[in-house]
Amino acid sequence: MTDNINPSHYKDGPFECIELSRLLSSDWGQAVQYCFRWQHKNGVEDLKKALWFINDALDHNVPFLAAHCGQNADIIEARPIRLLGILEAENWADLEPFWNEIKWGCYKKAVKVLTEKINEIEKDGE
Repeated sequence: MTDNINPSHYKDGPFECIELSRLLSSDWGQAVQYCFRWQHKNGVEDLKKALWFINDALDHNVPFLAAHCGQNADIIEARPIRLLGILEAENWADLEPFWNEIKWGCYKKAVKVLTEKINEIEKDGE
């Protein structure tokens, strides 16, 4: 039976996508979800949506991480870097350079990498 609420394109990675996206601000979480699933759902359209969310975050100075309070804030803030490192190491969704750039906070470079990936896909006609 198909799970329309939490479909396999969010669960079939090295970890469930929500584990990472819940730690991020809204725009960045959306971007990660679109990149995570692009090969299994809407193709290059998902990458373009991810790019839109990233540009929106940059245009409006939206922080990468969601606000976390309490005694475990430092641990919670380290977790996205670890998860992005896993995506990078596995070249998840054929986006290793993208995961690397956002892992290190190089968001404008991430835009460039994602734009190049979109152009490559459209040129190859995928």
